[in-house]
Amino acid sequence: MRDYATVAPQFWLGKTGRELRRQGAEAQVVSFYLMTSPHANMLGLYYLPILYIAHETGLGLEGASKGLKSSIEAGFCSYDEDTEMVWVHEMAAYQVGKALKPGDNRCAGVRNEYASIPENPFLSLFYERYKTDFHLNLKRESRRFSEGASKGLGSQDQEQDQEQDQDKDILGHGGATPPDGESPDDNPSAKSKNSYTEEFEQAWREYPRRAGGNSKADAFKAWSARIKSGATAQELTDGVRRYAEYVTAAGKLNTEYVKQASTFFGPSKHYEEPWMFVAPAGKRDPNAISQPDKKIPSGFRG
Repeated sequence: MRDYATVAPQFWLGKTGRELRRQGAEAQVVSFYLMTSPHANMLGLYYLPILYIAHETGLGLEGASKGLKSSIEAGFCSYDEDTEMVWVHEMAAYQVGKALKPGDNRCAGVRNEYASIPENPFLSLFYERYKTDFHLNLKRESRRFSEGASKGLGSQDQEQDQEQDQDKDILGHGGATPPDGESPDDNPSAKSKNSYTEEFEQAWREYPRRAGGNSKADAFKAWSARIKSGATAQELTDGVRRYAEYVTAAGKLNTEYVKQASTFFGPSKHYEEPWMFVAPAGKRDPNAISQPDKKIPSGFRG
């Protein structure tokens, strides 16, 4: 835990500060928390599950998510849901300094910290922003992540809409969801058009459960579009199984951070991704079983 953090008055009065104020109180609280979080480092690029924000600010999950989304929209930070890494864009400038001399010991400290950060989508962006100020000499490339960097929370619905539009072109028919909230189960004619295949039913049973909507009809239409474009049912099902293991290992099961199945099977082909969960450095994997201590306590007599 850091002993102190520097927050300049400009936080409230600058352009970004004014935008945060316009976004609302949750944005201001979350942004201030990101600058002073006990989990933060001097770079402002660190591991931070949203549950930490919700608990430590007292905003709750809904308020924390809303505040973080607004902070992203204000340009204050970026957040990646898959790695749960946050990047506060200008934090390093305030915590470390600006335009340091090459021999400044702080430059070495930044380089060491940068080298130890877990893989995330913001590594190359951080390098480009601070390579001159801190004389960085080794650029870490950000490998591809499933969600992409800094889409912001709640972007999945927009992604799903875009992918459904693409699937309309492939399947040659209209909207994926029946009008007026009508369910295929309530409409026999709609259900007959959406006779689910045995392979899809198997994948649907194994798909990780999420909080919030997850239309089976929309998922099947996306599935059918992928099959029509050349994917196999086995490929799609294998992707579901990898994703289910990832979601469970990451502790996201039964949350809103599980992708809607229609997005998972959409044109972005999330089912092709490896979905390997790696616990961030210094963090214990909650799914790993601790080995028992076989040492006999000192002073113990049998």
